[in-house]
Amino acid sequence: MRADGRLAGLFGVPVGTRVLERRFVFYASGVPSRLSCSCLLAADVEGTPVADPGNEPWPGGNIGQLRSLGIEVDGDIVEETAVRMPTPEEAGLLGIGAGVPVFAITRQMFAGGRVVEVADPIVIPGDRAVRVDRIPVRAPRHGKDGRDDRSLAGRVPQERLQRQR
Repeated sequence: MRADGRLAGLFGVPVGTRVLERRFVFYASGVPSRLSCSCLLAADVEGTPVADPGNEPWPGGNIGQLRSLGIEVDGDIVEETAVRMPTPEEAGLLGIGAGVPVFAITRQMFAGGRVVEVADPIVIPGDRAVRVDRIPVRAPRHGKDGRDDRSLAGRVPQERLQRQR
């Protein structure tokens, strides 16, 4: 398919760039547990086994598929999570009522400084999942003035920090 404005923006490519779109339904104990619409740049996968749906499921998922092409996911994986009501199609595929909220996740995978995969959306029923985020905290670093110089101090102007104290 051709990337629309949103998808092109997530990939950082021009509108109309060709992408391979794959739609998945994941099951846990025979019950639909997650939907995913995953896109890869056609230029990366066209004419390869990755573009053949007959090769699904692939060991190692998207990262394994990209690795098989010599593309190493080596940067951050960025996920943005929203909570919203499901579309009628999502509710039907997941077997949930229209009143059950879902996690709607947009994911970007990076390799060599560029986006190589976008999943938009990943949809998980809110009544079947708990989202856990781990936030690493670095040991304090002290600046020349002896104050803690952790990540927050690096991003928030000092005068704003002082007003918050």
